[in-house]
Parts: sequence; C-alpha cells; structure tokens
Amino acid sequence: MNDGADLADRLRRWVGSGLITPDQAERILAAEQPVERPSRAPLVAEALGYVGGVLVLIGAVTATDRYWSQIGVGGRLGIAFGAAALLLATGAFVPARRADVGRRLRGVCWLVSAALFGTGLALLGDEVLDLPSESVTLLAAAGTAAYAAVLWWRHRGVLQQAALLAALAVAAASAVVHLPNGDDDPVTGLAVWGVGVGWSVLGWGRVIAARTAAYVLGGAAVVLGAQFTVEAGWVAALAVASVVALVAAGAWLRELVLLGVGAVGTLITVPAVLGQYFPDTLTVPLALVGCGALLVAAAAYTARLRRAAAPPRRQAEGTRVAALAAVIVVVVAVVVAVLALGR
Repeated sequence: MNDGADLADRLRRWVGSGLITPDQAERILAAEQPVERPSRAPLVAEALGYVGGVLVLIGAVTATDRYWSQIGVGGRLGIAFGAAALLLATGAFVPARRADVGRRLRGVCWLVSAALFGTGLALLGDEVLDLPSESVTLLAAAGTAAYAAVLWWRHRGVLQQAALLAALAVAAASAVVHLPNGDDDPVTGLAVWGVGVGWSVLGWGRVIAARTAAYVLGGAAVVLGAQFTVEAGWVAALAVASVVALVAAGAWLRELVLLGVGAVGTLITVPAVLGQYFPDTLTVPLALVGCGALLVAAAAYTARLRRAAAPPRRQAEGTRVAALAAVIVVVVAVVVAVLALGR
C-alpha cells in the first residue's frame, strides 16, 4: 500500500469536507514526506545554472555595449530574443518537481528570459516600428505580460507571478499616458493602484493559489501606486485610505504578511502626506506616534487570533466568484476614474 498516496487522498477528502484548509493540507503532506539525506548534486546543478544564466546576461550586455553601433537591427534583436529563447529552453529542460531546487532554477531562468523578451520588444518598437516612447513602453510591457502569463501558467512560481504583475502594472501605467492628461502622476498612480488591488483580491479569493505572494506583490503595487497621488489634493486621501485598508484587511483576515505590507506602506505614506499638507507642525510626530500604536495593537490582535485554538474555518462557498466580481468592479471603477482624470 502506498502510504503517501493514501495520505494525499485523505487530505483531499478532508479539504473537500471543510475539515482543513488547502494550506494546512499542503503543510501536513510536506511534514509527512520521508526525510532524505540532502545531496550535493542538486545544489551544484542549481549553482551552475545560476552562473550560466548570469554569464548569458553578461555576454548579451557586453556584446551590445561594445558592438551596438556596429551590428544591425537584426543583430540587436537576435541578441535579445536569442538570449531569451536560450534561457527559456534552459528552464524548460530543468526537471522542476515540487519543492525542488529545479523549481528555483527554472523560476530564475524564466524571470530573466521575460526581462530579455521585453527588451527585445522595446528594440522592435523603437528601431523597427519607430513608435513614440510611450507606445514603445506599452508594447514592451503588454508583450512581456503575455509572455510572463504563459510562463506562470506553466510554472506557478513566485518569480513568474512577480514578473506578470510588474508587466501588468507597467502596461497599465503606459496605457493611461496616451490620454490627454495621462502623464499626470495621479492618473498613472491610479492605474498601478488598480492593478495591485485587483491582484490582492484575486489572492484573497484563491483565484491565485499562492495567496501570500499575491498579498505581498499586490499590496506593494497598491502602496507604490498610491504614492503618486500624495501631491494631488483630494486624491491624496487614496494613499492614506489604501494603507489603512491593508492594515485592516490584515487584521480581519489574520494575515500577518498583509499586515506587514500595510505597516511598511504606512511608514512610507503617512509621513509623506502629513509633510505635504501639515509642514512644520506638531501634527506629524503626533500622527506617527498614533499610527505606530495602532499598528502594534493590530499586530498583537492578529497574532493572538492566530495562536488561539479554534477549529479550522471552512472557506465560504462562492469566495472565488465573489473575488472575480470584486475585481470586475475595481477594474470598471478605476477605468472610469482614469478616463475622467486623464481627459
């Protein structure tokens, strides 16, 4: 009898019955795996893979730096897309089992491949299609997002998720620049903010399985996008509301990672907003003391809830549907706001 397969079957039934969460099932299955003596071979293979990837990148950069003016457009495109294809093939060739060093090696190779692919698209738009700079950025970001989405579909690693989100954020920001007033910081920031909110909501609804990574990456995009609105009058309230929402969501969902992202966002946002609108007053230090106290209280409350003994909560049915519906609402609201502000 295969004990591992039997345990996996039972865990799937327990998850389906709501007795445990998918995260708990994964941790139990990982804890029950037989302990194997670590081998040096995978570590050596991983190290050689990293060195090889770095050499490919250095070689491409060196060639373009020394002979950029001497090689034609086709040669430049060949270097960028050729290096991207080489790293793509390298990552595909590596056996990437779950929790194996091969997964990390594949993730790194495909991350650099996506970056080189975007570079090639930028060269194509600039030197072949002769597009304006904002259109070049949009072409490169949108194409990289599509490329990264395929890689993420094939390899659900954190690096591939980060590449996809970054490309989507840049594509959204470069798209709004084409509006009459789209180059204003608040409009650009609002587009990036919308991508971050949508990504975080998809993580909450488990549309994105790697929930922790989705919280960190989406929350970072929310904080970054909100920073562009600090000097924009009433729109600056979005920056403060965003970090407050992140902290509140972290406490409500009992997610220390999300709470940590909100805390970092508070550290960045609150001094900037208060310094902009209340310079040289006692308001700034007092507000910082108050925010610090609230963050400490929220962290203590969240940690206490996580330690409290309680039966596992069954994920509410329809959470995935609710997340998708919420994302649609966010996208529509952000698009309407961007169009209104960008005219």
